[in-house]
Amino acid sequence: METSRPAWLNTDEPLLTGKYIFLVLLGIAGVVYHLWFARTYGIEMQLHLVVHLGFMMVAITAISFDPQVSREDGWLKVLDNYLVLPAELVGSAGIAIYLWMNYERLAIFSIGVYSDVDFYLGILLLLLIIDQSRRAFGNILPAVGVVGIIYALAGPYFPSILRHGGIDFRRLVTSQTVEFAGVYDTLVQVAATYIVIFIVFAAFLEAYGAMDYFVRIGAKVGSYVKSGITQTAVVTSVAMGSVNGSAAANAATTGAFTIPLMKNQGISKETSAAIESVASSGGQIMPPIMGAAAFVMAEITGTSYLHIITIGLLPALLFYGTIAVAVHMITLKEGAGLTNLEDVGSGGDEDEPEEEAKTIEDISMGTASAPSDVSVLAEASQTSFLASFLNGMYLWIPVSILVYTLVVLQYDPVYAGFFSTLSIFPVALGQSLYFNDDKKAAVRNFVENTIEGCRLGISNAAPITMAVAVIAIFVGVLNITGFTQTLAQSLISLSGGELALLLFFAMFAAILFGLGMPTVAAYIVAVLLIAPALVNLGIRLETAHFFVFYFAILSAITPPVAIACIITAEISKGNFWRVAGKSLILGMPLFLLPYVFVINDAIMYWSFPETAMLFPVLFLGMVCLSIASINYLNGDLSWPFRIGIGLVGAGILFAPLIPVADQLIRAALIVVAVGMFFQRGTFDGLRQYVTRVLQ
Repeated sequence: METSRPAWLNTDEPLLTGKYIFLVLLGIAGVVYHLWFARTYGIEMQLHLVVHLGFMMVAITAISFDPQVSREDGWLKVLDNYLVLPAELVGSAGIAIYLWMNYERLAIFSIGVYSDVDFYLGILLLLLIIDQSRRAFGNILPAVGVVGIIYALAGPYFPSILRHGGIDFRRLVTSQTVEFAGVYDTLVQVAATYIVIFIVFAAFLEAYGAMDYFVRIGAKVGSYVKSGITQTAVVTSVAMGSVNGSAAANAATTGAFTIPLMKNQGISKETSAAIESVASSGGQIMPPIMGAAAFVMAEITGTSYLHIITIGLLPALLFYGTIAVAVHMITLKEGAGLTNLEDVGSGGDEDEPEEEAKTIEDISMGTASAPSDVSVLAEASQTSFLASFLNGMYLWIPVSILVYTLVVLQYDPVYAGFFSTLSIFPVALGQSLYFNDDKKAAVRNFVENTIEGCRLGISNAAPITMAVAVIAIFVGVLNITGFTQTLAQSLISLSGGELALLLFFAMFAAILFGLGMPTVAAYIVAVLLIAPALVNLGIRLETAHFFVFYFAILSAITPPVAIACIITAEISKGNFWRVAGKSLILGMPLFLLPYVFVINDAIMYWSFPETAMLFPVLFLGMVCLSIASINYLNGDLSWPFRIGIGLVGAGILFAPLIPVADQLIRAALIVVAVGMFFQRGTFDGLRQYVTRVLQ
């Protein structure tokens, strides 16, 4: 399987070329350094955090630089681009060098006593982190850091439970910077170890053709069902999302390919965008990688990464199984006319030229590498599933090594990530040489894509690090003021000790913090504020974290921000509000899923045969809710049927809340649900599908 030529090699503009060459060199240096540290832990952790944050701050300034800015864009934009950004780049590198050279004095000899230079440098560091998080994610995320600083300084002036004694400004600055706490504390340590090594791992997989491979697999899977190419979006999104761990990046990357194809199949703009939005939102919950938040969760809860991905597996399968059913139903409801992959490209909105989704910013942030040629689908339609799977089998070797080192050998995740990343290079080179008769071209292709992997690695890791760093400021303030303990007690008092009400508060907080913020940042803030109260009311620690985590993810499809919907609406040229509305309809059962695994915790904490019996039961309940939400089951539903199947689904999911004979009631509801499916002729279609696959 051949991979495309990296985008940064395809430009003749000097400034563009210079920007990408700088990012490539920075990426090579950053990847080599982080792989070295993952293997050796060769320097003290605080020094490593200084180097890591320095790399990422420099990378963000380089990514933010726009070579195409001119006087027509206004003098403020020109000033920012050609004066402020270079100054920030120099300042970011200078701070890292200063802290490196003065580490012994700051960490050992000057504890509690710092010079004016240290103090002003700390102020500059905080300002740079806040501004660079703004450049990466907009205004909401840095506002969290600013609110934290204001809260620390103005504590005596706040009312009631918010009041505290206040923190001296100098003490606040030094405690968050030159004391190697705050922005150099646990959260950034997670970003500098676990997160970065797996982002680099994912970047090399992507550079060596993972996206193209996953699209082919998704296309082949889609060929077996009537919903066809729409299932390609689901399969591709879950595969890529489990690797890149970002709803926005997932939507931009897979959506650039799947949305035009869905439109060609006759799916409306808004529905195409909604399908991709919902499918992209859940990639972060799918093991074995689960994005950045899994590592943060393991660190905060004090449990192993293996434990986190184990308890997260079945809820993730419920999540994506529900999406697959919902997508199937809505595709059939809209009456899409094309079901064969060979027909793709012959329909859709012919009056609308296909837009090129790979902007300069997309490429620089490493979020646009999706294939855009329908020949991928044509090729997939001509090959068997086994052939499609084996065509990219080499990509599974590093993933298998990762799973083996994590699960069987139980290596530290950083160590496992190192070996898995290292294994990619000989595998990719061998694949390139084996399938290419021109050995020089094969080696050149390998080198180019290795360089591209380095650039992608630094470009994808930098925004996540800045998000974690600015949240670390907020968390540092919470720790100093003791606000989290006070809030937990107040929430329990406010809810009257009612778990259901407290869970609703947690849901609201996670979605609220997730509006416009990356998932990992929203999760950290919400879980530190809400999880202690949930645990105090008897919820298991990991369950409380997953509850908050799921709603932080679902904020990507929740208006008014709905970042995944913004991206897919732009790609589809559809109306944002209609896209968001259809996303909520598709994803409605998913908003109940966190409540489901709180009530049915055997789905997370495995016990046999209970877990094995519970999973299909819960899946049936989720399917019933999807049918009611979409209003389709082999045809539109009557209102009584729709309400009935919705109530049956809810009853199946929440039967444990019934104090007497809950299992008997659940069994009766299952019988009712199966009867309703028979009434709509669903099993006739299932029998025909199985027959087709077996043939």
